[in-house]
Amino acid sequence: MLFGVLFGGDRNEIASVRLQILNGRAEFSLAENVETWTPAYSDQTFLTGDTIRTIGNSRVSLEFLGGNVVFLGPETEFKISELEQKSSGKKIFLANLIKGQIWARVSDDDFGGDQKSQFTIETDRLKLYVRGTIFSLSAIDVQNVIRLIKGSVDADILDGEEDPQNVKVGVGQKLVVNDENLQKIKNNEDVLEIIDNEFIESEWHLQNLDRFLPQEAAQIRRRIEISAAKTPISQILENPNGEEMPSPVITFPKSGDQILASQESLKIEGTAPENTVQIVVNDYTLTKFLPGDRKWSYFASSKFGTLVPGENTFTVMAISRDGRKSKPASIVISYAGEAVTPKKNLNDAIESSINSFSAPVVLKPTVLSHDEPYQTSAPVVTISGLVDPKTNAVEINGFKLKKFTPGQTEFQYIANANYGNLKEGENPFKIMAFGPDGKTSETEIIIHYSPMLVGE
Repeated sequence: MLFGVLFGGDRNEIASVRLQILNGRAEFSLAENVETWTPAYSDQTFLTGDTIRTIGNSRVSLEFLGGNVVFLGPETEFKISELEQKSSGKKIFLANLIKGQIWARVSDDDFGGDQKSQFTIETDRLKLYVRGTIFSLSAIDVQNVIRLIKGSVDADILDGEEDPQNVKVGVGQKLVVNDENLQKIKNNEDVLEIIDNEFIESEWHLQNLDRFLPQEAAQIRRRIEISAAKTPISQILENPNGEEMPSPVITFPKSGDQILASQESLKIEGTAPENTVQIVVNDYTLTKFLPGDRKWSYFASSKFGTLVPGENTFTVMAISRDGRKSKPASIVISYAGEAVTPKKNLNDAIESSINSFSAPVVLKPTVLSHDEPYQTSAPVVTISGLVDPKTNAVEINGFKLKKFTPGQTEFQYIANANYGNLKEGENPFKIMAFGPDGKTSETEIIIHYSPMLVGE
């Protein structure tokens, strides 16, 4: 009987919330069984009265009423209080953030302007009225924080009084609701602040923003890269407490390896010690490395001046949450590329690349010369490489890569003789990147396939 209650039966799914587990795991408790928590799965749907919670360092998304999305962060509990779509077109979504943090994108078409639809979220300290917006809300311990990225929200401050006080939060503003600010609000003092840069540059915000405003997210990441490039490694190396954490390990390539001139780019990979929150390579902080990750990677490129002819030294350092820094691990790589007009420094290279749109770079398979095809007898060949961070989409021979998302820098495509996209003889593969404002760039690789004939 319990199975029927949990996964179907008489539950009406006309207006429902669809769950996607993006990282980690989640649990749910249905309105009919509020004391029972069950492991959740992607594409599961939920209705009024149901509660979803994330376990540990997890992240999930809830999509409902035609494109409205709420992301749940780590250790978050979220209850759907009311969910309805009327025949008149009016939509109602009422929810309760019991604890944790959410990031939401609410459609202006559904809830903006003078729409009669209602989107409301409550905590134990406030009631938030949302109208076509992007915002974040956290309820951790006895403090609530609202950050408004786009649109409009009003907040009723709940302090036990009969008539709650209302605060209108503007775009780019933050409202902190705690005991100290509660008294200021009662005294009609201004408690609104500018959104902190730490939040804007956080991976939590950028991962969510990537889905709806990828170009804006990419611009923020570039700004972080430029800022990181300006920080001398000599400043980072000073340990406040005199203790050092273990050095990171460089697993590929090996020190002393030589890189062919045709390669143009080099991927350096390794592992991080426990409790690492940042990895720094040659004064550059890896923006895609998340606190707690054990693996890291860094791309050096001749186009950006981070891979130059002759010897190249790469130093890698780990930083812990409490500010401890490791001794750098280092390798020396020889690059046989031709001399190019050098960039003044990495910062100049990054700034100059913001207004340009670089052509894709193929890392695998490795070709000895652009004038010669890659020779293989393997029926399956993986083509992978790098594209400009401003890339919105990648096509190979007119086929759009479905797993590529805007803001990514890596792409991958599989040529398979069994699928017909790898045939005997020469196979040209045209790789085209699509950027902002209609910009495109392309490169080409030729694979010569000579199948092995068994028995000859």
